[in-house]
Parts: sequence; structure tokens; C-alpha cells
Amino acid sequence: MSALPVEWVLVIFYGPSAHRATYGRLGRSNSEDQTYTKDYIQLSRKDEFIAAVKRFFPEANEKSPAPLTYKWPTGTATGALVLRSADRPHLKWETSIGAPQVWRMSVAPSEVTAETIPGDPSHLDIAAAENEFALLASRGAGQPYLIAVKLLDDPGTLHLRAYLEEPSEEYAWGDMQLVPQSIQNLATNTSQRSALAWSTITSGGVALDAEVNDALVRLTASENPVSVIDALDVEVASALATYLRSPGYGLFFDPARNHDAWLQAAPLDEQFAASANVFLEMLEARFPMVPQGDAAAETLEVSAEEVDAFRDQIEHENYEVADSHATVKTRGSAQRAFADAVKTNYGYRCAITGIESRDFLVASHIVPWSVDQSIRLDPSNGICLSLLVDRAFEKGYLIIKDDLTAWIDWEKVGNDEALREQLLPYDEQKLSVPEEQSPKLIYLQRRRALINPGD
Repeated sequence: MSALPVEWVLVIFYGPSAHRATYGRLGRSNSEDQTYTKDYIQLSRKDEFIAAVKRFFPEANEKSPAPLTYKWPTGTATGALVLRSADRPHLKWETSIGAPQVWRMSVAPSEVTAETIPGDPSHLDIAAAENEFALLASRGAGQPYLIAVKLLDDPGTLHLRAYLEEPSEEYAWGDMQLVPQSIQNLATNTSQRSALAWSTITSGGVALDAEVNDALVRLTASENPVSVIDALDVEVASALATYLRSPGYGLFFDPARNHDAWLQAAPLDEQFAASANVFLEMLEARFPMVPQGDAAAETLEVSAEEVDAFRDQIEHENYEVADSHATVKTRGSAQRAFADAVKTNYGYRCAITGIESRDFLVASHIVPWSVDQSIRLDPSNGICLSLLVDRAFEKGYLIIKDDLTAWIDWEKVGNDEALREQLLPYDEQKLSVPEEQSPKLIYLQRRRALINPGD
């Protein structure tokens, strides 16, 4: 997976409160003591914090918790963002499972483990659990920090990490110095008494990786850019074109990497920026652009071998199609395998109109192909739709709510009476969905966030 733009970061000082919350519940003999009974991290009551949470997590409200998925390179956990409770707002996790592994102690943490903070997590005695916190400094762990990263256009997920400020050489792989300076500055604003700091991050576009940067350098230095472009392989050319269409800016984070997950995007070189459109035209002439829309993708040429390989991926629940491999033929092959799974799942029937003629059906991605390469083949990220409804869904005229009801944006339809007449029967209509691999709630939420990013 490549680095993705960051939208919001939360930093938590690992003091006694965070330690007790993440350490885990102790034995029943201590059930009368509330020291080690929390299944959440407390958040802030400040108005500006609540406003930020509501902006970046649109499902969060005072009436009900917003479901969350906590992620780290080797695992996931379910949780929730709770705004209103007997206590202050908090990040919750499953009580029976305990805190996300990445925030817990481990006897032998390393650069390849989920855990960063050294300590024995198995004690059932309060005094012993408290002692594990007291021993942190003597173990060379320095001051730990828990970090939650919210990526752009991903309102239901927090990517979790832990870092150590001024660790010994043994724990240098988890040093807070690996975090961008702006996040380090956030950490300096926390303490045992004021354990939280957060920041909105302005980021977007596509991150610049080493191969693409090398191609940029060669293009800028060459007196014959056409020859440089002709010498590029398809994967690098596709990645370069993607970058030129939307150069990255701000802070990026790679969910697949552990402590070295961060990237600060540098502005596009002024000399190169002046020629970027010319280079992009050269690239698109030499390497035709990969279609992003599903209806168009279903008309592309395919490779029988690739289709079979993608079907095997789906069967084994591996849903990623990396951008580096997404040529025009690969896009067609991936869509073929995805469409076969989705349309079969829906019995070759549009989930909204009921149309069954196969020439009029499309396997529509909920989270678009262009947004997340890790779920491009996930049948739960697809809905079988007829052509008109697919187009309306793709362009935001039709929105699907959490209760699987279609909603038409009449303001967007405007004065087009013919379109209004076509879409009117489907407003507030419940989707017909299969028993298995129905649309995932988080995917629908991400889709709506893309259509209405300010909501």
C-alpha cells in the first residue's frame, strides 16, 4: 500500500491513565477496584475538539456511538467513538478483547511487532500492573505516546501507532524522531495532567515515491523528454501520470508500514511544474490512461490469466490491486472478476431498479476504484446497478444511506425535468441486497464523505 493523505492526528500522553486503560482488566478479585476497568481512552470536552470530531467522523453524534475500525500493519480491531456518556467523550474498544494490540505492552516489542511499549501485560494484581508502568524508564522506553491517524476520505478508520520519546538505543526503531516535526510538536503540548493534543492536517493529492521521483529528475534534466518517457516501464509511467494529475501536498501516512510510515510531501519543483502538463500529455499519448469508471472498465480488453488470478484473490479475501500494476488491461481484468462476483451475488438484478437484462447492468464500486487500491476487488464494496443508476451513483445524484435507502439529491438534479422523472421512482427506495457480502456500512460512509466532504 502507498502513503495516503492525512486529515487529522490525535496524540495521547502515555501516563498512568492511558496505562491503566490499555493494560487490560485484571482478575475478578479486584473487581471492586475501578483502577483497571476502563475499556476506553478519554477524550476532550472542548468545543473545538467536538467540532473537529463531528467534521471528520460524520456518523458521530450525541445520540449513538460511531463505529470505528482500529488498524495497524499486522491487525485490526473494532471500536467506537462515543461523544455522549456518563463520562467524557472517548475512544472505546471491545471490552472482552481489550485495548488494540498496538497500544498495549509486550515482553519483547520490536520493529516487527504490533506493540512498541515494553512490559509484562499478564499481571492480574493491581500493584504488579502499576509496577510495570513504574519500570518503563528503567527499561529504556523513555516516554511513550499513543497516536491515532485519520486519513483523508476514510471516516470510519483510525490507524494506530505508539512511539517512544528519548528511548535507549535498544528501542531506537520506535523513536518519536521518526514522526514529522509537526506531530512531535503536538506531543510536547501533552503531559500527565493534559494528556491529549490533536491537529487538523491539510493534505491531498498523490504521494511521490522513489521511482516516480527518479523519473521526474530524469525528465527535468533531459533535453529529450520523449526519449525518457519512451524508456519508462508501464508501471512507473502510470504512477508518474497519476502524480502529475494530482501532485501530493501536506502530510502522508502509509498504513502498511510500522513506525516509518510518515512522508512529508514537498511542493512540486517550480521548474518542473511549468512543464508538467506537457509531460502529462506525452505520457497519456504513450501510455493510455486507465479508466476509473466501472461502466467504462467493463468494456475494456481483459487477460484471461489475470481474470483467473483476480478471481483467486477474491476467493482468498485478498482484495488489493496495486496502482503500480493497474494497466488498462489489468483494470479490465480486475473489473471482470469483480463484476462476476458482484453480479452473481445480486442474482444479476439491479439492486434499485430491478432491471435484469445483463447488457444494462454494472458492478458499481461503493468506494471508487481510484480511492482505495486495497478494496478494489471486495464484493462488499460493490452493488449491482443498472446503467442510469450507476451513473447517478458515480456522480453523486443518488446517495445510499446507512439503512440501505436510496436518496436523490434534487438540488443537484436541478431543472432537468427528464432526469427528475427518471430518478423520482427510486427516491427513498430500499435496496434489494444479498444475504452475504452486502454493502459494508463503512464503505457507504466513505462514499458519502467523498460526495459531501464538508458534512
